[in-house]
Amino acid sequence: MNNRLVLILGLALIASGCASTSNPDQQAEEPDQEADKPPEPSTPTDNSNQTSEEASETSNNTVRLTDSGFQPSTITIEQGETVTWVNEGSTAMWVGSDRHPTHTDYSGTSTREHCEDGDQTSAAFDQCSTGEEFSFTFEKTGEWGYHNHVASAQKGTVIVE
Repeated sequence: MNNRLVLILGLALIASGCASTSNPDQQAEEPDQEADKPPEPSTPTDNSNQTSEEASETSNNTVRLTDSGFQPSTITIEQGETVTWVNEGSTAMWVGSDRHPTHTDYSGTSTREHCEDGDQTSAAFDQCSTGEEFSFTFEKTGEWGYHNHVASAQKGTVIVE
């Protein structure tokens, strides 16, 4: 009886080994399973030695203007970082610091004083004309409200720490 058990187990072991052995020709036809694997997550990088300009280029400080308004409506950044607004909505975009319509809160100057021919002429937080994208680097800390000058009900806030 013991011999029969050993023989049955031995045959089962041999059969399982034969079943898992693959034919080299068959292996070439099978797709590469490595290519189907998702990429390994990247290791976070230490940005402590970057200048504020380099850090702003690598951060994702993007605000989208959609038909629902600014997304996100509040963003928190470090002093010296840049925020970029991108128009993805169906209305025109002209980002301006609060108070509508003068845009005086960030720089203390009015639209008439800091915008000349639609171009920003000073360190004012104001797009100065409509466009599809606007970027601004915040050098002052504080809580800065802004709006879409074309549709002033669309509002947001940048918190600079």
